[in-house]
Order: sequence, then structure tokens, then C-alpha cells
Amino acid sequence: MAFAPGAATQSPAAGVSEGGVPTVADLGFRAKPSLEEQLHFKFWNPLHYYNALNQHRMRLNLPNPGQYEFLSKEVKSTMLTNFMFDGGRADLAKILSPNFQVMHTFQLGLPGQPSSYEFAGVYANEDTLMHGKMDTEMNLQGRLNYALSKQLQVRSQAQLMTNDAQSMFQLEGEYAGSDYTANVKAINPSPADGTGIYLANYLQSVTPKLSVGAELLYQSPIPQIRETSISLAARYQPSEDRAWVAQTQGTNMLTASYWRKITEKCEAAAELQMLNVPSQGRREASCSVGVKYEFAAATFRAMADNFGKVSMLLEEKIAPGFSFLISGELDHLKGENKFGVGLNLES
Repeated sequence: MAFAPGAATQSPAAGVSEGGVPTVADLGFRAKPSLEEQLHFKFWNPLHYYNALNQHRMRLNLPNPGQYEFLSKEVKSTMLTNFMFDGGRADLAKILSPNFQVMHTFQLGLPGQPSSYEFAGVYANEDTLMHGKMDTEMNLQGRLNYALSKQLQVRSQAQLMTNDAQSMFQLEGEYAGSDYTANVKAINPSPADGTGIYLANYLQSVTPKLSVGAELLYQSPIPQIRETSISLAARYQPSEDRAWVAQTQGTNMLTASYWRKITEKCEAAAELQMLNVPSQGRREASCSVGVKYEFAAATFRAMADNFGKVSMLLEEKIAPGFSFLISGELDHLKGENKFGVGLNLES
């Protein structure tokens, strides 16, 4: 096909550059922003800092710090505070299946204190834990833990006491990330008037050996009264055989503790508590030291504080599933003594 001489040539197609090659703008795409534009966008974009922080945390490969309320778990396991008892006591446990067991607890009362009996049952599997108990005074306590996933757990706890002031209900949710743990808790919540106790805590690993956290407390016993407080905590564990923990409870209390595993069988701990309440004119401090020693067939714990109180507990494992316990406490300042004997039987 021939063109007539002098015929007008066709103009370039719409959307195509004069050279015949379409540009980025011709195709409807935006040109790559300049370096200055990219830096300006990142500076004002909060997601940039969040992503950069997450990438830095992934490179560090930090461990999960555990739960906020169990920062001093080694100290509590060494000290006698949670193990001391007086009078006569017998704990009988019967394992009915790999997931279910029942327990009977008999407590022989001291002069002025009635004897008591308590029945408890526990059911547990990989995702669920249910525990309930009732005593002779018809006090009922129950607890339910359920794992929605490997990271997320929900818990509930309730107790119905003969004294209504001691009855309570608690809801709790906890998320355990790769290097942090977040927890929220509500105690006796009342959406109608906003009363109750509400707590939220967060614990973060900063380095493989150091973790820091904070807890926010909001409580409203009656609609006209509202109180808030913030607590801080830090845990430093340079090795598997020692740990330092410091915690504040609001602005009035400071607790510092140190735990050391001296040998494979011996552990020692020390705890210092300082209380300062200017409105009540109170300024107190207490110091406790404790030791735990594991024998071949026995466990011995001893503790002493600056108030002249000395206590000990010996658990002798006579046979598999059968233990004999002896506890004693001497308060030199008050001139009071306590003594306890117990039996643990599991079958």
C-alpha cells in the first residue's frame, strides 16, 4: 500500500511518548519516589518504627520472660512462707486416672481453733485445668484454666465463703509472645456501677539476661472512690544458678530479692522489703534469709528474719508416695512458738 505524496503523517498514539516507547507515567504507574520522599514518609509513619523494632527483636532471639507475678518464683520456692503450718495435718491424694485425682485434707485445730476437713478434685489435660475444693464450713473454691492456643490462655477463679466479704470472682487473660508476656485481670467486676479491681501487666525481655515490666492497678470499691497505681519490676538472671529481682508496689513498697543455687542440692535466698506510708506515719523494713537443702530422701527448709523469728520445715520421704513433715517456728520477740506435724500420702 503506497502513500500519496504530501499526505499528512499520523500523530503518535495517545498515551505513548514521541519515541514510540511508553513511559511509566504513560502506563498509569507512579514513578518511584525519591530518597528524600522515602525518608520523609518513614519519619512520619509510626508503622516504620514498629516494624523496625520487631525486626530488631527477631534478630536478638530473646526468650520469653515468664509471668509477672512469678518473677520471684525461686525465692518463694526456697522460703518457708508458702509451706509453713502448725498443728496436725494429713493430706491424702488418690489418683483415679492420668487426668483426674481427688484429695482429702484433715487439719487438727489448736486451742481456740476448730478442726477442719477439706475435699478437693483436680482434672487436667493438655488444654484444660479444673480444680475445686470444699471444707466443713461449706466454703467453696473453684478454678478453671483453658488454653485457647499455645500463646493465649484464659482463667477464671471463684470462691463462695460463709463470710460474704471474702467471696470473690476473678477473670484473667494472658498472652505469651516470643519475648514478652501480657496479662489482664478483673476481680469482682461490676459493669453496672464500674466497681471492682482491674489489673494489667506487661513483662518484656530486654536482653537474654534482663527483663523489665510494669503493672497498672485500678480499683473502685464503691462508685465514689477510684484509685490507680503503677508498679515496676526488673529481673536480672546472669546464669541458671542465680537471679536478682526488684519490684515496687505502687509508691509505698519496694521489694528486692536474691536467689542462688549453691550446689545441685542446696539453694539460698534473701529478701528485703521496705514500706513507706507518710500519710499513716509508717516506715518499716524487713529482711528474711532462707535456705533449702535436698537430701537423698528428704527436703529441709529454714528461714530467719530481722524480727527474731526462726522457722524450719523437714519433709521426710519414707516411701514412694508417703512423706512425713515436721515444722516449727520460734518468735523470740513475742515469745510465741508454733509446732506442726503432717503426713502426705499419695496412691
